[in-house]
Amino acid sequence: MNSSELLLPKHAPSREDKSSDTTSISIHSKLWSKASVLTVFGAALIPIFIPFFHLGLISKIWEEYNFPVDMKKCSCDCWDTIFKGPYDRGPAGYKHVYFNITSNTFKIWSLTVFALLLLYESSKYILKLFFERQVRVSMLVLLLLSVYPHYYAWWSCFNYWNDDFYDQWNHQMFFSITEMISTLMVIHLVDRRVAVTSSKCLVILSVAVLHILASGFDQFVENVVRGNGMLHQVLRDVFIMVPDLFHVAVPLLELRGVARRLRAPSAAHVVTTRQFCASLGFITSMWLISRIL
Repeated sequence: MNSSELLLPKHAPSREDKSSDTTSISIHSKLWSKASVLTVFGAALIPIFIPFFHLGLISKIWEEYNFPVDMKKCSCDCWDTIFKGPYDRGPAGYKHVYFNITSNTFKIWSLTVFALLLLYESSKYILKLFFERQVRVSMLVLLLLSVYPHYYAWWSCFNYWNDDFYDQWNHQMFFSITEMISTLMVIHLVDRRVAVTSSKCLVILSVAVLHILASGFDQFVENVVRGNGMLHQVLRDVFIMVPDLFHVAVPLLELRGVARRLRAPSAAHVVTTRQFCASLGFITSMWLISRIL
């Protein structure tokens, strides 16, 4: 071996290779930077515009129930004015937002911050998968359909605490917690690199069947089927029931895909007896609990 071989590596990269690598890194960096900005920006817009559409829609549909406010003459005498300090005392004039410093205000604030963080992080995660082209479309559809039920849950808790009305609190907690279990599994499966299994599908399917049974004996039949509900009640129940129906249909279709992948005769053959019994036991026991609540 001569001295030149010691000084130079055997596969020294050429100038062309170095230039190509630098260009590739630069392009990748620019693309990733653009995707990152769009991901953060898009995730921030979602929680901003959801209440915009919600409250804007309500103000149009129930316009006849809106109470006109005279901003110059109105006053509020049930506001403690603490957050205004020495600037307001006693009955105050018009404010766009009033809030009292109470434990329920703290609960509303805490829940809202928690909900916004979950929505933002979930949105950012989904957008990241979208830019990576790793989104499982079927699960993305389920996730989008679950936005309204979760938003309704937050809005209900907001109003329960704000009004000190708790007759439906336990009932709402039952649906909110079980809905969260299902949604966490859906988010897990949105990444198409994650394998779809029978047990994961059954988690989503079981919660959906439970909700259909529970609401079927509850508000949906009375308000929608029998036609005794007001417009806002009918719309609410339909927007909650439709996602549950999709949460039954999509996992069944995914189970068929699992069966094809495993070369099983049908979807039923990829569900073990233990899994079926666990799912049935969960639905039955939780439905009985919903009757008590």
